[in-house]
Parts: sequence; C-alpha cells; structure tokens
Amino acid sequence: MPMIAADAIDIQRQVSQRVQLGIERDMSIEEAEELAAGPGEAWTVRHDDRIAACVGLRETFPERQAVAWAILAEGVGAAHLAVTRFARRRIAESPLRRIEAIVRAEVPAECVWARLVGLQAAHVLRCFGARSETHVLFERIRED
Repeated sequence: MPMIAADAIDIQRQVSQRVQLGIERDMSIEEAEELAAGPGEAWTVRHDDRIAACVGLRETFPERQAVAWAILAEGVGAAHLAVTRFARRRIAESPLRRIEAIVRAEVPAECVWARLVGLQAAHVLRCFGARSETHVLFERIRED
C-alpha cells in the first residue's frame, strides 16, 4: 500500500539499517513526510498485521532518475521474498532512465539484495560516507 509518514517512524528497523552512509540516526517525522510525499514513490509492505518493509524510489531528477531505498523490519522473515519481488517489479517497471542505490560493501546482504531487486554493481566507492567505508554503487539504466 502507499506509505504514510507514520509507517517510516513505526517500523522496527533492522539493526544494520540504523546507520546510513556512516551516520547512526533516526528519521524525523518531517523527513518521513517528505519521503512519503515524493517526488517518487513510497510503499509499505505489511505482513501479519505489522510493517515488514517500506520501499521506494526517491526521484533526484524528477521523471528521469531516482535512488532506490528500503527500510526492512527486524524479523522480516516470511515477508522477505514478497518484499524483494515487489521492489524488483517497481524497479523493472519504472519508466525512469536511471535508478541507483549505494550499499556498504562489507555488508554482503546489502549487496545481494541490490542484485535481487534488479540493480547491477557499477562502481566501488572507497572511503565513502561519514565513516570512510567502502560502498558499492548499484544501478539500473533503461537503455531505450
């Protein structure tokens, strides 16, 4: 279902997702409202009456380019396949020319999930982010 701001606040994020680009922080309600409102798309996946994930495409250049993002819940478990398939379908069907995501190279699950949703590794970003960690830029380019 379309995400509302409260979903991004209420989700019980996985511990590994509390750090973004080397900074540990919680999302404010204002940031959640911006994410839900766009530009782009934001979705909430519910499973067994709880939020399993919030996923979306945040348009950085409207109607041209976006950053793929996901907040996975602690214990996503049985919903993981459905969340992954949903995110993959949204990326594949998007008319946007470029979709990208930056993930930590040292967290194999992040790299695997980026591939599972249809993105391809494009560049290694050394000493990137607030902790100067190695990250990988994943992308999907629509060639038509």
